[in-house]
Amino acid sequence: MVYILVLNWNNWDATRDCLEALLKQDYPDYKIILPDNGSADFLTVEKNVKKWAFEAGAGFISYTRHEAESGGRPEEKAKGPGTERPFLVFIQNGENLGYAGGNNVGLRYALKKNDFEYVWLLNNDTVPEESALSALVSCAQKNQAAMAGSKLLYADAPEKEKPKNLQMAGGGMIWPAAGNAFIMGAGRKDDGQWDKPFPLDYVCGASLLVKKEVLFKVGLLEEKYFLYWEDVEWGIRAGRNGFKRLYCPDSRVLHKEGGTIGKAEGGISGKADYYWVRNGLYFTKKYYPWYLPVVLAAYLAKHTAIRILKRQPLNFRAFVSGLFDFLAGKTGPA
Repeated sequence: MVYILVLNWNNWDATRDCLEALLKQDYPDYKIILPDNGSADFLTVEKNVKKWAFEAGAGFISYTRHEAESGGRPEEKAKGPGTERPFLVFIQNGENLGYAGGNNVGLRYALKKNDFEYVWLLNNDTVPEESALSALVSCAQKNQAAMAGSKLLYADAPEKEKPKNLQMAGGGMIWPAAGNAFIMGAGRKDDGQWDKPFPLDYVCGASLLVKKEVLFKVGLLEEKYFLYWEDVEWGIRAGRNGFKRLYCPDSRVLHKEGGTIGKAEGGISGKADYYWVRNGLYFTKKYYPWYLPVVLAAYLAKHTAIRILKRQPLNFRAFVSGLFDFLAGKTGPA
């Protein structure tokens, strides 16, 4: 059994596309968990999800956050005309808990049920190919990986473009001295050189298969980050506990990047810069404290000279705000 965990926040249209693709998965045994992170139109979202689930014959049940984290209700069962379809569990988180907090509600539900082998964390702005899950599980099992990531491709690339550009090959490798991560395959053509599995420092949270044993031994996502760096931190924590993290190229997932947080001019928002700076410094202090002065200097250069040279948005106020909040020990939402 695989639990597929898709977090929704103010983006039902993208979530619906993702769910449609999930119903086409050729993996034989999976269940969908859909937590809603306090969307502004929550009642409409719940109504839409329920309507979609019944029309698709997917089965549906709704829980509050407390009910879900307690393992659901005793009468839980697939409801609807097509019970052969995957069962959809909708969770009302009630507020925006961030990426880590919102997904952790779903993970706690899964752990209470304790009837699964893997959880597949999947961004709601992704569209997985039909064999994406089966290829991911097969690759993880064959290579004894506890965390596995997909080949992520830009969803907005022209259909005639062959090969497509990669968003990334599964995840990345850490550059501690730069306070950054080298994203494997970013922007490269998918023309064959990214078709073999290889180890990663971390798996990107947009498509992250995690084995149950990791959740019990390593724990859940770190909620202090709220947004960005939580998947990196989880991967490093897993690695330090002896778990293998791997890129699995046969699992292909289209990603509408920026579908939730959105993009500013030049593709770099102030909100993204704030969380990247604050959380990057927090991550460095926790895992590579001796690099902290170097990382701070690198971040300053990135948000001044490098941005100017690249003609990118400076967002200098976001940098300063992130730095001061790090120094003040502020975590969670801004």
